[in-house]
Parts: sequence; C-alpha cells; structure tokens
Amino acid sequence: MDSSSSSSSSVPAMAGARPGLPPPLLPLLLLLLPPPAAPAGKGPPESGAAEGLTHVSEYFSQSAQRLSFYSWYGNAKLFRFSVPEDTVLLRWLLQASRGSGPECSRTQVTLHFRYGAPPVINPLGTQFPANMSLPGSYSQTLPLGAAPQNTTFVNLTSPAAGDWFIAAHLPEATGKIEVKGFTTPCAYMLQVDMFVLRVLEVSVLEPDVPTWQTISRPAWPLHTKIFVPGYSTALTLELRNCTANISVACALRITLGSATLPRSFQKVLNCTGEAPCHLLLASPPWEKWLRVTVESLSGPSARLSFQMMASFTACKPEGGSTFLAFYKSLNRSQVAPLPGGSPNATWQADVDAPALGSSCLHSQPVVREDLDVMWMVFRVLGESSVPVWPQLPTLLLFNLNSGVGSGGTLVLSLQLNRVSQWEPARPLGRVLGAPRLGHRPPVKAQRPPLCHPCRQPPPLGRPPSCSPA
Repeated sequence: MDSSSSSSSSVPAMAGARPGLPPPLLPLLLLLLPPPAAPAGKGPPESGAAEGLTHVSEYFSQSAQRLSFYSWYGNAKLFRFSVPEDTVLLRWLLQASRGSGPECSRTQVTLHFRYGAPPVINPLGTQFPANMSLPGSYSQTLPLGAAPQNTTFVNLTSPAAGDWFIAAHLPEATGKIEVKGFTTPCAYMLQVDMFVLRVLEVSVLEPDVPTWQTISRPAWPLHTKIFVPGYSTALTLELRNCTANISVACALRITLGSATLPRSFQKVLNCTGEAPCHLLLASPPWEKWLRVTVESLSGPSARLSFQMMASFTACKPEGGSTFLAFYKSLNRSQVAPLPGGSPNATWQADVDAPALGSSCLHSQPVVREDLDVMWMVFRVLGESSVPVWPQLPTLLLFNLNSGVGSGGTLVLSLQLNRVSQWEPARPLGRVLGAPRLGHRPPVKAQRPPLCHPCRQPPPLGRPPSCSPA
C-alpha cells in the first residue's frame, strides 16, 4: 500500500541485532553458509556451535478495522498476534488511513502494545481505586494530518513468544449530537500486519551440564534456551574458558530472557577475558523456556570458543499427601462459603512453624472452578483458614493460564483474623502480613522480611506489597 507519510519507531533492543525485515510481502531467503575453519588451540566444540544460522521469515496479517472516537471501552479495537518460538526479530506494520471528504478532520490514532494480556487503557482519565494495580503498556501514536494515510513500523528484537495484544482507538469523542441521515461519518481505518524472523538452530542447555559453544562471526550470535522447572528461585549462568583464534581479547555480551513491553526483564552482562563470568537471575519464570543470547564483541574476524553451564536453586514445598487425604480436603472445602458472602479463606498467624524438614515454604492447594465462560472462582482446599508462619512463607497458586483468565480482573481479599498461639513471654504486638501477588514467581532466593509496616498504597503498575492487620 502506498503511503504519503511514513515513519519508523524502534523499541530499544539488544545491540548487534540483525537488520530489519524487507518491505511487506517481499520474501526473504537466507541460505546456510559453509562454516569457517576450526579455531586453533582448542578442540572442536562439542555442541551448540553457531555455524551459519538459518533463519525463516513469516508474515501474519489481520483484516483492517474501522475506528471510532472514544467514549467507552467498546470503541477500542483489539488485535491479537501469536509470536512463534525462537523469534529473533519482530516488526509490526501499522497502516492508518481516513477518508477524503469534508467530514474528515485531522486526528491521531493511539495504539497500546502489551504482552500476555490485553492492555489496560484509560483515555478518559478515569480514577481507579487506590488499591488497584494497573499494568502498563507501550503506546504509539499515528497522526493523520494533511496526508490521509500514515505507515509506521515498530521493531522489537528478541521478543517473548506467545500472545501479543494491540489496542487502538481515536481521541475522546466531542459529544456533539448528530442526526443520522443528514451527515456521513468519516471512515478511519487501521490495519496491522506482523513480520517475524525465526532462527532454526537453537540449542538446549541442560542444567549442571557444561557444553562447548562457538561464535564464528559477530553477525552470527549464539541462540540457546533452557527450561525453568517449577519452584526455582534463581538461575545462575556461567561462561568460562573463553578463547579466540587471533590475538584479541575475548569479549562477549550475554542477554538472558526475552523482550516484553512496556518494560523488559532481560538481564545483560559483558564478559572480558578467560576468567569465569557469572550472570544471576532471581525469580525466573516457572515452567517456561528462557532464552539465552551470546554475542561476540571481539571484532569482525574473531572466532570465539567458550564453555557454558546453567544451574538452578530451588525452594520446594513439603511432599504431597495421599489421594485419599486430598479427596477429603476437597470435600471439606466445598462446604466453605464462596465469594460474595463471608471470606472463603482467612489467614491464621501461628507463632511456631511445623517441622517441614528441608522445605522452605508451605504450599496450600487451591482448586479452580469455572462457573461459565466469563466467571471463575478459586477455593482453598482444606479448612477455611490458611496458616501463616514468620519462619517460612505460604504459597497459593492461582491457575490463570487460559483464555478465560486473560484480560480479566482478579479480586483477592485477605484477612488476618487471629493468632492461634499466645504466650505472655512471647508477645506478638502488632501482627502484619506481607502478601506478594504477580505473574512472576513469588518465591525469592533472598526474600525480604515477611513482616513490615505498610504506610501507603503501592504505585500504579506494581502489585500490592503489604497489608495491615
């Protein structure tokens, strides 16, 4: 599509990224090049050699949607794209246009990008409750001025795989009353296309298994990934024994994780020399693939070889009970009141934690019940109260990994109701609880004190950090 006005917006991305994709609908063909000669001094790499990466390009398109001026959330148009695994470069093509009649005025289209769930937008400046956590989104504006069309690109390097959402709308409606049949409304259209570039040679790291890796050219970074088990509190990535085929310093850049919008939780570390280099990621995402990208900073003719090893630190709960005990706890929880009446579960503060052996947390089972396609409730198995101890945290996992749980509102009510043990020689004084709610793992390798005062609500975009007794 021709456009009289064109612009390009690139999200800050990792240095050394490959150039952007070609124009729309133009096929991109990358050939597997023969690898250079093996480096001297060290034996050939055992696995994971980045010898001439093979890429494939893919194109995704959605039908154009007609936009309207914003007066309520139904005026926003939502686009959903699924980014494939092992994507190294993502480009959105945004094409906005308006009619040419006298009823068409200059305006602008606002787009909000978010990974994992639809973005929360607030064009009217609505006041949300003070204790509500609002996730942020990356915004982009497409002006429609003298030219009736605008084409804009948004580029993102190493994007997270999965669902991405784009919400688009026009400015706030003027509120003027128009009689149908006397005026012809202007047509404002938006079309969003997505181009991705995927790499095929992605090796898999096994925990606690050192492997040799090779980067033969700076333009061919190493792409690998590792699966994060559940209840992992930290991931340590180590690079060592780095050597080069020429007399230059061995310089590498490690990027751990994928890019998301509006904020990215990637960790980047530069390593120089043969000394071991360590990168620590606390609270890695559970039961997901984590991307690792290593780039060469040693010059265009340097060929680097090094060893890489990943290891996890885990914090696991106590062992599970028998099926009969689980079934009995399920029956007991069914008689507990559901939300809308009295609280389904309250927090019971105990002075002494039970003997859980080597466990560092207590896991309280939670069952999910889908009432219909738009409504679900969670019940805590067992008694109506959840025990909490100062020595170790209590973990409740809410399963939201479905289309029903995406983009909705989670209402969580906590009440610290009583202390089960009271001794005059050990007064508790003011008892405070510290809940942590979020999509990232709630267990940290070095967790902060569990009891601390809460003087003000959390800032927007962050989960609540504490709650008074």
